[in-house]
Amino acid sequence: MRQFFENKKLVVILLSVITSLSLIAFSTFGGGLPQPVTWVNDVAAMIARMVSAPSNIVMRFGDAVSGLQNTYEENQKLKKQIATLQSLEAQNTILKEENKQMANMLKLEPTLVGKKVIASTVISRSPENWLDKLTIDVGENNGIKVDMSVMTDQGIIGRVSEVGPTSSKVSLVTSNQEDSVKLYAGIQSKDSIYYGVIDDYDGTNNELIVNQVPKSAKIEKDDTVTTSGLGGISPEGLVIGKVTRVEDDEFNLSKRVFVSPAANFNDIRHVFVIMSDKESGKEKKATPKDIKASDSSQSQSSSSSQPAASSQPPAQSQRPSRPAVTGQVPARNPLHRPQRGGRRHG
Repeated sequence: MRQFFENKKLVVILLSVITSLSLIAFSTFGGGLPQPVTWVNDVAAMIARMVSAPSNIVMRFGDAVSGLQNTYEENQKLKKQIATLQSLEAQNTILKEENKQMANMLKLEPTLVGKKVIASTVISRSPENWLDKLTIDVGENNGIKVDMSVMTDQGIIGRVSEVGPTSSKVSLVTSNQEDSVKLYAGIQSKDSIYYGVIDDYDGTNNELIVNQVPKSAKIEKDDTVTTSGLGGISPEGLVIGKVTRVEDDEFNLSKRVFVSPAANFNDIRHVFVIMSDKESGKEKKATPKDIKASDSSQSQSSSSSQPAASSQPPAQSQRPSRPAVTGQVPARNPLHRPQRGGRRHG
């Protein structure tokens, strides 16, 4: 019995081998698989497609999201690079403008001989008081004092009106407020220099107005206008602008000269504060020899005036009169002080 089962097992193995070989031979030489096998393969392929379709969709969606994320990141990087380039370009433009202003400032050195110049930057300017005041980034700690002249590389714009430790306010010459700046100006014509006072501004035509100019003055268009230095505050020779037109005043006693400012008051970013000889430490000091000569002169004057004093009553003291504005240079008045409640002279 045992031998029968062993023989039966051997027979099954032989039949399986023969069947497999027959199927292989039939598929190779018979021109195709049997119909049942084909059906099974088709069903298996359809099931595989049904199973793989969702996964393919998910994979394609994931690839699209990943590509979109990469595109977004690259876009952000490009935006940052563009912003950086724009910032560098803006800084480059500012530096070029500063270099240009510094180069122009060097051209002003002959005018500012003996003066100390402090460069500063405008840090505040209110739109409501655009033509009245601005704030700069230097103050008392930098040696700034009230009434120091302020100018750009093109020309004078005003004077320091308030001083803090690290900042200062500048009153512009274009202001028409009560405490605005008044400048003593010199108009350089072909044959002479005529003096007047800038105490008004025409905002419609952007013109400074020089009043108290002599009726006989021969002034033409494009004549240069500078500070005269007669007020004792603003240095002489700072550029103010060019003459645009000349009119008689309302009383027909003098002329009004209209001046186009050299400085661009709509674009003031960097300015220069000009210190006088006294503040810059270059003021000429009296020597012992000068003091001795002065004392000797005073003693001689006192001894010579005593007989006259005994025979005549003392004259009443009079305040020194303001120098007349004529075609000739008037003597400077050492006792002149700015008037309160109005434009400050200079």
